[in-house]
Amino acid sequence: MNTAYVTLRVGAELYAVPASTVSEIVLLQPLTRVPTMPPSIRGLMNLRGTVIPVVDLARQLGLGETPTSMHTCAVVVDIDADGVRAPMGIITDEVQDVLMLSPKDIEPAPAFGAAVEAAYLSGMTRIAGRYTLILDLTRILTPDELLAAIEETHD
Repeated sequence: MNTAYVTLRVGAELYAVPASTVSEIVLLQPLTRVPTMPPSIRGLMNLRGTVIPVVDLARQLGLGETPTSMHTCAVVVDIDADGVRAPMGIITDEVQDVLMLSPKDIEPAPAFGAAVEAAYLSGMTRIAGRYTLILDLTRILTPDELLAAIEETHD
């Protein structure tokens, strides 16, 4: 059975995430910074009365900070945090496409050589002749992973 994936550009790289984790794509709203939040959480955004944390995906992946403009979008995803589904926004450079992949289109993630930690990957596929890594947002956006990014910046 085919599964839908959303392709996102983060820096110069294209990544894919399961469309089932994406609830919507919105223009980035003004963010309220919270000093005690991990550095990859750029702030809080009010989305139709719901306050959601917004994570800079590039920064969480260790790829630097994403520059924002008036055209920057936030991909709103639902993350399971200790059994509770919670919305979270992720900033990417661009949302490119939605595509259908069959299980045979997905290969195991590389154990090494990728710019992203192997534990953050659930596989890879080829899009337009290039390998595209499939991100596991449920692992990338856990509270432990977000806090680990703080510890790495203070070492």
